Amino acid sequence: MSAGGRIRVSNPARVHARTAEAAEAAVLDVLRGGWWVGGPVVSRVEAALAGVVGCAHGVGMASGTAALQAILSALGVGPGDDVIVPAVSFVASATAVLRTGARPVLVDVQSGAPMLDPSAVAAALTPRVRAVVVVSLFGNRVAPLELPDSVWLVDDAAQAMGRTGSYGDGVAQAFSFYPTKVLPASGDGGLVTTNDPELAARVRDLGRHGRMSDGRYGAVSEATPGNNRLDAVQAALLEARLPDLQARVAWRRRLLKRYRHHLPELVVPHDEGSNVAVVAAVHPDRDALRAALGRRGIDTGCYYPHPLTQEPVLAGARVPHPVPNAERFCATCLALPCHIGLTDADVDHVSAQVREVLA
Repeated sequence: MSAGGRIRVSNPARVHARTAEAAEAAVLDVLRGGWWVGGPVVSRVEAALAGVVGCAHGVGMASGTAALQAILSALGVGPGDDVIVPAVSFVASATAVLRTGARPVLVDVQSGAPMLDPSAVAAALTPRVRAVVVVSLFGNRVAPLELPDSVWLVDDAAQAMGRTGSYGDGVAQAFSFYPTKVLPASGDGGLVTTNDPELAARVRDLGRHGRMSDGRYGAVSEATPGNNRLDAVQAALLEARLPDLQARVAWRRRLLKRYRHHLPELVVPHDEGSNVAVVAAVHPDRDALRAALGRRGIDTGCYYPHPLTQEPVLAGARVPHPVPNAERFCATCLALPCHIGLTDADVDHVSAQVREVLA
């Protein structure tokens, strides 16, 4: 921040500044080279990011949403199927299911953390359930699930790139590189990672209008994502920023630790391996707190203001049981500023302002 300016909840320009020279040179190389779609830079970053995750295959996609939809479609999920999704997540975790023709089944999160509740999953299983989407919310790892062999486990890891250890136990992972993510593109971008070569090939085909390896095009349906490739410019930016990823993660972990020191009763804990994609706090009068901080020059976010059970686009979803934990979290959560442009002094200032407002 400082110099009297506002403290933003995220600051992509400051993030870019850390690797500006390398990132801008990489973009110029792509533009001058003329290979703007696909090409070696896309292949390199797919392989590099798959290596970070610990998977054999990476497929660049246009967004995290496209990545998740492509995984579900490649697994054969479609009309007549149900897919379990936690009630606390970005809406795309469930609308990706809708786009395959399947029905989302929305279940509650844990009482002490906004992560998928394994007991709620077990209670929602029926013969129609073909998959469970687990969400690494804020970069945290999801508790292990025991599922029938007939049910796919898919990781919505949109916020998780850079976390330590396993990214989940699913057949594939979907990542997002939206500009506010820990590893950002300068626009939209996504990735599918998997150890299954056939699944990776199907995902790649779905990202280019269903084009198969022999050059022909497979059957198109509402579940075919269409043209959803990662473009070369965004791939070049990701490749240039990737060496800085762990430094950004370490920075965010330090900020979280400082917030937790100042506001232990408010800040939501993270697991040890988290990349701290979001520093979330909870307070029963969340909206008044956000407004007061805004008047003091501190921006905050809200991840997420409503559980998915209350979103009109998901009115047709199945909700087998009430979701009181999700409702409580969404009514009380706010995201505190957290990005590599913040200093320890900025965190101290934000924390002090929170305490003054609450006092």
